[in-house]
Amino acid sequence: MVGSHGAGRGGIWNNEAMPESHESPQRKKRELPTKKNTSVRNLVWAIGLNIIVVAIAAVVIVGLGRSDRDASSQAASTVNVGESAARASEALGFRAADAEPGGWSVRDAKMSTAEPPYWEVRYTSPSGALETLLQSRADYPALAPRIRGEAAKSGYFEIEGTECANLEIRANSNDNDAENTKGASGLVCSAGETTLIIYGAGSEKEHAALMKETLDRVKK
Repeated sequence: MVGSHGAGRGGIWNNEAMPESHESPQRKKRELPTKKNTSVRNLVWAIGLNIIVVAIAAVVIVGLGRSDRDASSQAASTVNVGESAARASEALGFRAADAEPGGWSVRDAKMSTAEPPYWEVRYTSPSGALETLLQSRADYPALAPRIRGEAAKSGYFEIEGTECANLEIRANSNDNDAENTKGASGLVCSAGETTLIIYGAGSEKEHAALMKETLDRVKK
């Protein structure tokens, strides 16, 4: 009886008799990072960061390198002076000028219902100068304060039968936009029911060309 009992215990606790399926699976050893692998990984990260930094710098440099004329040319493609002038004409009650001579580009166009109500278009002339058109039913003295700078009239003449005068403009010392009116000049004409002012840093020839085109558009 004892022998058989001992034999039974031996059968239970004998590891050699256990099935192989009960053996614990061997865990796969994790490969520890070596000095060589770490160096390669750091090098890849450094190259990636350098590429990102160079790309950002290139974008910034290209943006800063654009001239004001390039920026205005891009802006001009989004300005439809004809449609804007049509809306302004309805709101202001007069034929707003929509001149856009060849070689000129429109920077922006806007109207104001503040007293006196006016229509304003800013251009880039063929020489790259900023030229501004102001139009209002108000007389010149009431519209003159809208000029960026202090303007004085001189020398009356006519453009295709329309009475005009030259403008000499001096930039205000406290004007944030003084660079655009430094050494500026312009023209003022009385076209029917409106007063037209063109001024900027362009030449007298450019003033006259834009004014002539503007008068043609207003008189249509």
